[in-house]
Amino acid sequence: MSNHHKLSLWQKLKRLLTSRAPQDIINPNDTHSANHVNAPDLPAAATTTEQTKKDNTDDSYSERKNTAKSVKLSLIKQGANSGSEMAIIDYLKLYCRHKHWHYTHYKPRLSDPQQSHHLSLRLKNRRVDCGYLFRVQEKEGLLAVYGILPFLIPESHQSAAMLLITQINYDLMVGNLEMDINDGEIRYKNAIDVEVVGLNDDIIEHLLQSVIAMTTVAYEVFGDLINTQDPSEDMPTLLGELRAQADARTFFLPTKKMQ
Repeated sequence: MSNHHKLSLWQKLKRLLTSRAPQDIINPNDTHSANHVNAPDLPAAATTTEQTKKDNTDDSYSERKNTAKSVKLSLIKQGANSGSEMAIIDYLKLYCRHKHWHYTHYKPRLSDPQQSHHLSLRLKNRRVDCGYLFRVQEKEGLLAVYGILPFLIPESHQSAAMLLITQINYDLMVGNLEMDINDGEIRYKNAIDVEVVGLNDDIIEHLLQSVIAMTTVAYEVFGDLINTQDPSEDMPTLLGELRAQADARTFFLPTKKMQ
């Protein structure tokens, strides 16, 4: 089904997100510049990391926190003085640094008419480790966040997966689930128009947390789906099969013996 000779950008990003974390590479365009590497067939990639050595003193923690705030305020003031606002991607980088998160920034391709920036990272919630991706279109002021499941839906289960996605999306108030039919990748997306709602730490936090929560639920639902042999393509029957899988995963039958 998939084209083995030319991978899409999403497929290349997925390979990176589902593999082990890369070695730390510092972006020379960042304030802590040191090195620069371009990934083959990908936008110019650069990974930046914050020092994660634990410091047991409150003074050191406060100093790091104040430094991060100072850097953010300094850049915001520079943007205000120059008559332009801070770029969305730059604000996201500062947000991740303040959280001490490892991330990889993929700059836009010259051939990309939308000039989209991509910022990828891995986060764990309830022992579920998934890849997350920020997608930024600066000119349009659009910001999307994707949660990508760490497994693929096999071809034998994709019809049932599409049926399930259609039903779930019908009831969703915000965001949507998507599947790449080329390889069975499942992802959840939520997005905002920055020009309308603005951008600050609370907005990013709420947007990201909504994606993490829904991605965690999708992990369990579609994990149950791929563990179901020959899933039905009839919705009531399929939901019954998934409910049985969830019960088998979370409940046990009572017995006379002590558990």
